[in-house]
Amino acid sequence: MVSVEQLTVEFGGRPLFDSISFLVNPKDKIALVGKNGAGKTTLLRLFAGQQQPTHGNIIKPKELTIGYLPQHLLVKDQRTVQEEVELAFGEIRVIQQHIDKLNMEIAERTDYESEEYQLLIEKVTHENERLQLFGATNMQAEIEKDAAWIRI
Repeated sequence: MVSVEQLTVEFGGRPLFDSISFLVNPKDKIALVGKNGAGKTTLLRLFAGQQQPTHGNIIKPKELTIGYLPQHLLVKDQRTVQEEVELAFGEIRVIQQHIDKLNMEIAERTDYESEEYQLLIEKVTHENERLQLFGATNMQAEIEKDAAWIRI
């Protein structure tokens, strides 16, 4: 649950929000609708912790994560859309590199019956299962689909 208590936001001494209070309960679905300048983006930034209110509080559980994607992205580098989308799959690449390292270790070994060799096999199996959970088998298709959607 997120609790908004007596929230006030002022710009240049003029209130955008003045002592508003409300609750957002788990599983609530909320839409922010209003004309330009009504404060929709400001409210989202407040929830994400990217902006502070003039007065009041937003209280949320410590384990709650709020993601915020701004409507106007500030790009600081020269990556392509595809390269930017690929960054979201960084964990898959780390797992794959670990698997590659383990496979090289396995290839260099000849002690096929040893406990250490069996542990390496188990590690590779575990990491491959993690890759499957992350959806690595269709990662390139997802990257291309997401990059195409972003370009629209």
